[in-house]
Amino acid sequence: MSEIGDNLAVLVAAWTGMFRSGSSQSLAGVLDENAVWQGLRPELVCSNRSQVLGILGRMSERPPRITRIEAEEFGERVVISVEGPDFPVISDASDAPLLAPGAPRSLVFTFRAGKVVRMESLPSRDAAFALATS
Repeated sequence: MSEIGDNLAVLVAAWTGMFRSGSSQSLAGVLDENAVWQGLRPELVCSNRSQVLGILGRMSERPPRITRIEAEEFGERVVISVEGPDFPVISDASDAPLLAPGAPRSLVFTFRAGKVVRMESLPSRDAAFALATS
């Protein structure tokens, strides 16, 4: 098990580095080879590091601007919630909006042996914090 604060420090540095540079390489070293990213809809899932990096790599042309970040560590889980004007609408399968344009994006990262093994996108900051503390 890592020291208190280690997962938070590593992840915040990687995540903000990714948004500043547009390169997902800052996050690549933190992800386990078999990391899973569960999106907001059940069918939106990445099953390994390559798929996660492929999705995040789409930001390389113009990374979204972030104007607010909130992060907290809960043992082996870290919640990061970011806001910014460039985030697009995210809709469900019937095109009903799940997240409005510019709405905060919240994720829960689960660590094992110093690597992220699971990422979960949540529809709100409150939902992310509730999952992290469950």
